[in-house]
Amino acid sequence: MKKLSLFALVWICLYAPSTAQVVSGGKVNTSSQKLAERLDTTKKVEGWTVRGTNTLLLNQAAFSNWVAGGINSIALTARTDYEFNLKKGKNLWENRILAGYGLRSEEKSSATKVEDIFDLTSKYGYQIGQKSWFAAVSFNMKTQFSKGYDYGTPALSYISNFMSPGYITLGIGFDYIPNDNFQLSLHPLTSRFTIVADENVFDPDRNGILTDAFGAKPGESLVYQMGAYVGGRYKTKLMENVMIDNRFGVFSDYLKNPQNLVLAYSGILDLKVNQLISTQITADLFYDDNQIGKLQFKETLGVGITYKFGRY
Repeated sequence: MKKLSLFALVWICLYAPSTAQVVSGGKVNTSSQKLAERLDTTKKVEGWTVRGTNTLLLNQAAFSNWVAGGINSIALTARTDYEFNLKKGKNLWENRILAGYGLRSEEKSSATKVEDIFDLTSKYGYQIGQKSWFAAVSFNMKTQFSKGYDYGTPALSYISNFMSPGYITLGIGFDYIPNDNFQLSLHPLTSRFTIVADENVFDPDRNGILTDAFGAKPGESLVYQMGAYVGGRYKTKLMENVMIDNRFGVFSDYLKNPQNLVLAYSGILDLKVNQLISTQITADLFYDDNQIGKLQFKETLGVGITYKFGRY
């Protein structure tokens, strides 16, 4: 199911838009017209633009005398996505808060986490040259709310916690923002701070044997990196009541092993049923050599209540 959902999400992102073509004579065929409708070219409007999405997703399974077997379970996930953006003349100030937390409970088992993220971004840009280019400075903080456990070990020792790791990124460079649905950031001077505030993560097995954690050595609480960052966001309406929001980021450290890139991708496919009910599929990919040195993948699917406000 996970592979099928991921395949569907990637197909929609990469293949579906490519089916549009323009025919001779300057006329656009049906598929091209649909693509044009999806590519909203609305410019940034003057003044404040405030919008937000609140989502509560539910997954549930119940069994009673079911011969094939099964375990009663329920999962509940809450997500928020708020934006506060100000356009005043050549000045553009954008702020975004992403937060999510979810738990799953199975019969005769303790609750486990299915979602845990806090992501804050603030960016200021000054319009230069062409209308879509901005000289920009950005700030980002990313962490989690509570302890993260390795459920594969009997001791259930936690391996992460609030601000362990915590990532703070400060970047200077240029942003290309042609419309309200597309952004590209090129920041050749970017400082990345990795914070490890909980020293217990250096001893995940609780046996007194300390190990490195998130690029920090035992006793260290801060790791500094200076490098280049390339990131972007693309959101679009695929069809009626179907929206997708893609974000990606790539960071290279000038100071140590620049070939070991930090890669991140996040995609949300929102299938709206009505004003309040929607189905969401999310896919997250992450690679950081200072963590486990392997590609990390998370996928969720849920049906729930969604409340939006502001202009989308």
